[in-house]
Amino acid sequence: MNRARWVGPGRLVLTGAVAAGLVALATTSPVTGAAAPGGPVAGEPTLAPITSADLSCPGPELSGVPGVEDLQVPALVGAAAAPTQVLGPTRPSGDGSLSIRTGGTGSTALTERGTTTTAPTTPGRSSDVRATGSMAPGIAASQEWTVARAEVRGLATVPCAEPGSDLWLLAGGGAPGRQERLVLSNPGANEVTVDLTALGRRGVVPSPTGAIVVPAGGRAALLVDAITGAEESPAVRVRVNGGTVRAVMSDIWLDGSVPAGAETTVPTAAPSRRQVIPAARVGTAGSIRIAVPDRQQAVVSARVVGTDGPTPLRGGVVRVGARSTGELALTGLKPGTYAVELTSDVPIVASLWSTQRTADGPGDFMWAPSTPASSGLLGAAYPASKDGTTRVLGVVATGGPAKVSVTWRSVGAKDWTTREVDLAQDRAMTLDLGSVESVWVRRTSGTGEVRSAVASSGGQPGPLLVSGAPLVESTVTSAVSRAHPVP
Repeated sequence: MNRARWVGPGRLVLTGAVAAGLVALATTSPVTGAAAPGGPVAGEPTLAPITSADLSCPGPELSGVPGVEDLQVPALVGAAAAPTQVLGPTRPSGDGSLSIRTGGTGSTALTERGTTTTAPTTPGRSSDVRATGSMAPGIAASQEWTVARAEVRGLATVPCAEPGSDLWLLAGGGAPGRQERLVLSNPGANEVTVDLTALGRRGVVPSPTGAIVVPAGGRAALLVDAITGAEESPAVRVRVNGGTVRAVMSDIWLDGSVPAGAETTVPTAAPSRRQVIPAARVGTAGSIRIAVPDRQQAVVSARVVGTDGPTPLRGGVVRVGARSTGELALTGLKPGTYAVELTSDVPIVASLWSTQRTADGPGDFMWAPSTPASSGLLGAAYPASKDGTTRVLGVVATGGPAKVSVTWRSVGAKDWTTREVDLAQDRAMTLDLGSVESVWVRRTSGTGEVRSAVASSGGQPGPLLVSGAPLVESTVTSAVSRAHPVP
């Protein structure tokens, strides 16, 4: 099991050629013309299908913290290459394969697009999804587990998404029995150093920790309490020296002896004056957490975006101090799945928390982070399980209209279902998908910024289990330079 190594702030970090991680998408062989005595002249770049792609999933989030007992969860990874019909004009050809690997163990290689493969994970280890040749364009993967035990109860769905060097994660709280774990995965060939900063209601939270070294191809996990203490509204910034990492945060809550829920969340969209949460399942209570990275107070307004347009959230204006966090209560909303848009006079990051718990009984909660806009292919593939998890898709267009194509295949079905949706500016739609193997969203026309996410639910008897996970952009093509002979 890989463990983090702690270094003081004076350590120098050697940086070199670092292997890019997670969604390290691929190189394609350039197409060249015939050689000529005068030599080739570069022409306009063209687009060609990528020929290799890699994703990394975090592995079981509740294991691998030094000195802390592991909590075993049956985390599975599901991965697929999108069916050809959702790739637009791109038509991959030739041989290819897709497989999931954890340590030295790999799943059976897939050679058919649209088919989903499932593989188990290993405690303390991340998993890799690798695709080559004609299977590389348009891949997606998710890690998921469902647990209903005395010490932990929840549904956690995590997309296997791209790494970054400057990430924000919003989750957790200061209630007794609430515990957050930060998991950092490094898919690169060199070790990297990670600096962590925490914000709270009163500003920057003093932290006793130094930097964290994440080994090449390894993973590091730590309790967020080591950074935030008992902060009731934490936001954690992850900054990487020497490469990129994949970062997720788990949030589990044991209220006395009652399991109140569990969730794993991914980073928010980068700081911006507009943040959009495409799909948040609102339950019995909830709030929107907002963090202000810069040294200027923010005035933030929230509105709910639906099929009929935006509606201001009741009491949906809040002031959040510079370099601190704030909470905006969800009031006046019936239970259901919503898109939420936040606007601010200075850049912010945001995530929505919602619980399905009633009174003092067991329950579950979800975190729904803001997501970046996409003009390409968005996708998610889910592991096969017997838990009966169902999905509700949310799609929102802001800043302009957009025509969107949604394609999915239900569990056990042979055929794909496609729905074309016309979204006017600042409009959103939800679609009950039921149990699905994978889902793909692509803007086919229009200028609007498209975002999409899935709210998952079910899986166990008792109070509803819930989880939120964005669809992530999946690369299909890359630029290829052409060379033409000189006349």
